[in-house]
Amino acid sequence: MEQQRETWGGTIGFVLAAAGSAIGLGNIWKFPYITGMNGGGAFVIIYLICIFLLGTPLMLSEIAIGRKTQKNPYGAFKEISPAGSKFSRVLGILLLLQAVFMIYSGIDNLVDNGTNSGMIGFGVVSALAGALIIWKGVAMVGLFSILTGLAILSYYSVIGGWILEYVYLAFSRQMNFETVAQAKETFGNFITCPWKVVLLHLVFMVLCGAMLWGGIRKGVERWSKILMPLLLLLLIAVIIRGVTLPGAIDGVKFFLSPDFSKLSTGSILEALGHSFYSLSLGMGIMITYGSYMKKQENILRTSVFIIILDTIAALMAGLAIFPAVFAMGGQPTAGPSLIFQVLPVTFNHFPGGFGWFWAGLFFLMLTIAAFTSGASLLEMGVTFLIDQLKWSRKKAISVLFVIISLLGILSAISVTGWENIPWVKKAFDFCFSPEHVKGNFFDVLDYITSNWCLPLAGMMTAIFTGWLWTARKAARELREGDLTHLQDTNILLLLSGFRDEPFYSQMIRNGLTLMTFWAILIRFVAPIIILFVFLHSLGINLGF
Repeated sequence: MEQQRETWGGTIGFVLAAAGSAIGLGNIWKFPYITGMNGGGAFVIIYLICIFLLGTPLMLSEIAIGRKTQKNPYGAFKEISPAGSKFSRVLGILLLLQAVFMIYSGIDNLVDNGTNSGMIGFGVVSALAGALIIWKGVAMVGLFSILTGLAILSYYSVIGGWILEYVYLAFSRQMNFETVAQAKETFGNFITCPWKVVLLHLVFMVLCGAMLWGGIRKGVERWSKILMPLLLLLLIAVIIRGVTLPGAIDGVKFFLSPDFSKLSTGSILEALGHSFYSLSLGMGIMITYGSYMKKQENILRTSVFIIILDTIAALMAGLAIFPAVFAMGGQPTAGPSLIFQVLPVTFNHFPGGFGWFWAGLFFLMLTIAAFTSGASLLEMGVTFLIDQLKWSRKKAISVLFVIISLLGILSAISVTGWENIPWVKKAFDFCFSPEHVKGNFFDVLDYITSNWCLPLAGMMTAIFTGWLWTARKAARELREGDLTHLQDTNILLLLSGFRDEPFYSQMIRNGLTLMTFWAILIRFVAPIIILFVFLHSLGINLGF
């Protein structure tokens, strides 16, 4: 007898779990440092606009797909769009044609310039995707999302291990760096110690598996209700301490005062890409979490809550970091090293001798963010194995733990270079140009999943929702729930909260309903935006 599918205990549990997935290292680590590298306040404004235009419609789509089917991403796409649909074949043929163009361009560049600019590697991936979609239908989009998310978890857990080490260093008062050079040397010595990095990577994976062991309600939901409020409280505590430092106001101004002269086309596309990444879109997580959602829950309301929490967390992370960095004379443009090299020095120079305590709170907060996101990535794969192979939850967790841990070990031991895995380097050199194989296996895996796989999965999800499933059927699912009276409400009316305003009847006559606005975004705006982000990530000149 088939086991009954679990559901969330309530709206709060689902919102906190989904927010826990979204509020990860992308918000607490990446958002502050890319904001610093792109001029501060102006970048924040562009990011918020991108969340509205790209993140919101895609999140609504993914949750609607999950709740409609009550299945994992692969099963969800398969149920809504059968394998033999004409649209599946068209999409597969388009991907094959794109593959031919990319491979031809790569070979042409290889002959003329000695490099294929990554085109051959992408062309092969596109050809495989097209062939699989023709064979298995759009269900392969769901499988592609799952594999992308699990690949991300394999190196994400390595970073989680780094953070665990820094929690220990902070609370044991060993983070007493006087200069960034000292912090850099300590970090370098740590990540070049293979046994320690691998061990902490495995500890992080054990924590993620333990969170899922009890299931949706007793595992994911229960832990989310504890950890997410704790995360926000820690953020508030660090913000209060940071903004009360002498000179902190300069950091607040840098983060919140826009200077649009510092923006470039690259900055705008960076904001577009990060708005996608920070909400955990394109990984199948929201489809998975949506599949455990009750029919009486309203998708619109819960999605808005998730997006608000995620955005607030990102803004709070900036307020926790930049005031402290400016107060202590640090550089906000330090990039990825901001967290592990600049901030430890900043905390060490806090007046009063309690910098170690505030550093400990900050890295504990970062641990919670990484932990909840990592667990959601693992849950996506677990749900797939439970649904498709009828495995038990514990068996699915155990098998995925072994597979992802082994892949993560490659990232962990390759941080210093390719010396330990030269055979992998040869494979990447054959498929991609040197500019895409910079750094190490860890860097390349991050680059491919973040810049290629996520945009591709997101673009296909938008096309699927708007054109294959159709926006009308998707909107019908979005309307279900305890707020069905809002189904014909104009978006301006919804924001104003006044149903009897004079402009109400006029707006309805003009047909500008909330669902119409969402349909326009998901069918036209989101795919075009993602396409631009994708082309930019490939280094293709967009002409502006």
